[in-house]
Amino acid sequence: MNKIYRKVVLSIFLIAQPISSFGANINNMFGVWGSITLRGNFNTVSPKLEKFNWLIMNQTRTRDDSPEGSRFTENLLFSQIGYQFNEHASLWLGYLHGWGEPLDKPSVEENRAYQDFVWKQNFGDYTFISRTRMDERFLVGSNEAGYRPRQLLMLRHPLPFMDGLSAYVGDEVLFYLTKNVFGKQGFSENRVFSGLSYQFSQHVRMDMGYMGQYVDTKSGSNLFTHNLQANIGYKF
Repeated sequence: MNKIYRKVVLSIFLIAQPISSFGANINNMFGVWGSITLRGNFNTVSPKLEKFNWLIMNQTRTRDDSPEGSRFTENLLFSQIGYQFNEHASLWLGYLHGWGEPLDKPSVEENRAYQDFVWKQNFGDYTFISRTRMDERFLVGSNEAGYRPRQLLMLRHPLPFMDGLSAYVGDEVLFYLTKNVFGKQGFSENRVFSGLSYQFSQHVRMDMGYMGQYVDTKSGSNLFTHNLQANIGYKF
């Protein structure tokens, strides 16, 4: 299993390397994604609802795409409710409201509905996670909708030298079904990521890592953002 994990890690970083140097017009920049995540279930309301879960996350993003340096670009507020079918499978329905600050353009807002199917499978000490998501994106003030399927794969493993510490690595591919106000039809984005998680207690966890985000834009001047990711999670 260690050989499999090493192959997965190596493959993901080999994928990221050609993407970051792909094409003639790539803008490389640095960003930060910071978030707070709250989660729990409805067991406290009724024991009959123990398989129903909820999650709320607020994520703020910055990017150094301005001559003045790093600046605020987005704030995304997620809320979702899920049903746990068994130890492996769950289905989620969610809503997002986003506030964006494009460079040298007016501020924008977005309403987004999304659906997730999540599969978790343990292989010894390794945990494999697959998340299949469908986004329905609506820009406030526009009648167009962006329908965006996306697939995330992740592998997580505890580190033996410290209790509560684990490493994760993964990749997510995103594309649009049709051309829309958000992007062109077809492949739009790839996110490769890796990092560490530390479980402080039964309730509190912190994740910190790196995400290489390649964005295939409508203009042809594509982006590769090297993001520092940090998340603090609390489970009720």
